[in-house]
Amino acid sequence: MQETREANETATGTQLLDRAVAVLRYLGDVGQQGASMAEIGDALALKQSTAHRIVTALQRHGLVDREVHTKRYRLGLTLFAMGATAADGTGLRRLARPALVRLSAETGDTLFLMARAGFNAVCVDRQEGTYFLDSLTGYVGGQIPLGVGPASLAILAFLPEDEAEAIINANAGRYEMYKHLSAGRIREILPQVREQGYAVDQDELVAGIAAMAVPILPQGRDAVAAIAINMTSPRLPPERLQELLTLLRKEVREIEDSLNPLEGHRIAPLNKFGGMHVTNSNG
Repeated sequence: MQETREANETATGTQLLDRAVAVLRYLGDVGQQGASMAEIGDALALKQSTAHRIVTALQRHGLVDREVHTKRYRLGLTLFAMGATAADGTGLRRLARPALVRLSAETGDTLFLMARAGFNAVCVDRQEGTYFLDSLTGYVGGQIPLGVGPASLAILAFLPEDEAEAIINANAGRYEMYKHLSAGRIREILPQVREQGYAVDQDELVAGIAAMAVPILPQGRDAVAAIAINMTSPRLPPERLQELLTLLRKEVREIEDSLNPLEGHRIAPLNKFGGMHVTNSNG
């Protein structure tokens, strides 16, 4: 009898945790406009009493804020503080920040540091260029499904193939929200990204916007992140693509070496197919 009661309590606790996470994700999706308690309950198919209990608990911990006049709920700044701590948990954001600043200053374009977060890629850092440019993630902390856009493609391509396939399957329905994108299309693109060592998009996802990205590949680990550069399409003719690729790879190499100070990790010159060989000074 006691074991049954404990099992039921565990199941209930797990279910409530899943629902609380769903509330946070929903509020993240609706953004600054926030949502009323009724909208949260309807969107997540929760009883109003359950929605109220979960949102109130999240508010008590500062994870959700309530606007006094509109009575709408938004993500709390505590989440931002936690996210900033998590983003720098490996030191990656700190290491990459100078690279983003240098690249933006040299090119005039907008730079992004994207990292994997489960089935998604999250914008960990962003450095604006000399002109405003919108993006799929929109802001630091914004997420997109792995496989959408050059940065997340660059990460996905350098994960183990069976893991990449599982991610594509899990995200298949989400890809349909994006122009010209499908699970089949992503499977077609990945081998080329692996071969050439970078991902590029020219007007495919967003009209008038071009982007390219290079993965960050610490020695002995899967792709942990990527640096992407976004610009208007006319700013990415073929000759500039190679110039930007050289700049991106130089900065990524330094980040990788900083992540592996004792490894002697280097990216060798391009192979005859335009890809890159990853080598180690030990052979």
